[in-house]
Amino acid sequence: MKNKVAIFLLLLIAMPAWAQEKLKIGVVDIQRVISESQAGKAAKDKFQTQVKKIEADLLREKQTVEKMKSDFEKKSALMNEEDRRNQEKEIQKRERGYVLGMRDSEQELRQREGEMTSEIFKGIVKIVSEMGKGEKFSVIFERSQVPYSDDAIDVTKKIIELYNSRAPAPGKATKGK
Repeated sequence: MKNKVAIFLLLLIAMPAWAQEKLKIGVVDIQRVISESQAGKAAKDKFQTQVKKIEADLLREKQTVEKMKSDFEKKSALMNEEDRRNQEKEIQKRERGYVLGMRDSEQELRQREGEMTSEIFKGIVKIVSEMGKGEKFSVIFERSQVPYSDDAIDVTKKIIELYNSRAPAPGKATKGK
């Protein structure tokens, strides 16, 4: 027992000065900041507008292909063999174009969403860093990486307020398409 006390005292004396200061720990929910901040809401609205436009374009193309198929079924019995083959090829070509367009659109939307989120994320990280230094936090963790934390150390709401106060107004000075 004496050895354990001696080791403890030795460690206590040898501890660097920074370790003797009180640790200040915080957590922030980045996804919540993105979804609840003004810039995040504006980006989401802009993204939803883009999604609706692309969906409308794809729906028109799908309806065109379906109409072509319907017309073909009605008229194919009256067509000569060459016209029937040409019409079938045209329908297959349009259908392939629709499927590829849908796939490309999904990929483009994922990329646009990532670009918008990335821009907002960079601003959030800067504010978290500034707040951490300014308020002398030892560390601020991302909430999703911490299995448990007391709500008292959650700085998410404060980060949202700081981000809203510093971020450009929605529709101004934003990058993207």
